[in-house]
Amino acid sequence: MPPTAPRPGRAPGPKSGGLVTDGRLPSSYDFLRPAKLPREHLRTLNMVFETFAHRLAVLLTYNLRVVCRVTPFSVRHSSAEEHVAVLNEPIVIAPLTLEPLPGTALLELSRETAMVCVDHLLGGSGGLPQPERQLSEIETPLIRDLLTDILAELRDSFAVVEDIYPSFGALEYDPQLVQFGGGPADTMLVASFELTVGEVSSIVSLCLPLQGLLPALQRYHDQSAVSASERAARQAAHQLLSNRLQEVPIDLSVRFDAIRMQSTALLGLRPGDVVPLGHLVDRPLEITADGQVFGHAEATKRGSRLACHIVDIVQEENPA
Repeated sequence: MPPTAPRPGRAPGPKSGGLVTDGRLPSSYDFLRPAKLPREHLRTLNMVFETFAHRLAVLLTYNLRVVCRVTPFSVRHSSAEEHVAVLNEPIVIAPLTLEPLPGTALLELSRETAMVCVDHLLGGSGGLPQPERQLSEIETPLIRDLLTDILAELRDSFAVVEDIYPSFGALEYDPQLVQFGGGPADTMLVASFELTVGEVSSIVSLCLPLQGLLPALQRYHDQSAVSASERAARQAAHQLLSNRLQEVPIDLSVRFDAIRMQSTALLGLRPGDVVPLGHLVDRPLEITADGQVFGHAEATKRGSRLACHIVDIVQEENPA
């Protein structure tokens, strides 16, 4: 039998140990850290970060009284140890907790940018050069107040994916001193933004623990993957349930104020006795359902039947 000719369109390559090689050097791959995020998760994060960038630009422009621009720069992931190793310029780090997400997040900005913001907050021009030092006792509260406002914008930006409650602790200036909730090998999602304050540009980074963020992204994706027909069916079921609840019969009571009696007086009551009530004649009666007061009424009649005339409805106060 003659030897089989190679298939057209596919050049044979040298074999080594049962593997076909093309001359490229092998590269390491960490199976605990995927090469890239799923496409749908990356789209969701880009939407969140674009919203955050827009809200942050408006916030800084208002607080610093100078035109500020914030543009998403890149989204990547690396281990916490690798990320900290590349932070070589003077920097201000705010460690964050994003309840209920686990782990420690980081908000990083250059020390020069922090000084420019402080200069604007104090009425200065924010020009360069700025002092090359740590924030003073007067400057630190100004930056902390600004960061508090930034975290509020971060919470609103993430609301579509997860309700988070961010807070931060003591500011750090040395990346090696940052304490992570997991470990140095934990994967961090690093979102970088190009920040321009007036004429000064820099990079601001937001580092999020990826393992804590993935379940929230998956839940959001599962909810968004519901088809239009399923959403319509759920809406119809919700509407039907709401309509049926409107038809449920409820027992109402119109009552006077309660009084207290001794047990001997209660046991001694006989037909024809008069029990005085503490309810004033001109005071409305209470309308109750299941023991809850929801309105007041006055006694009246309708034809030959006893009735009550509604005078007010108790409005439930919204919890703060």
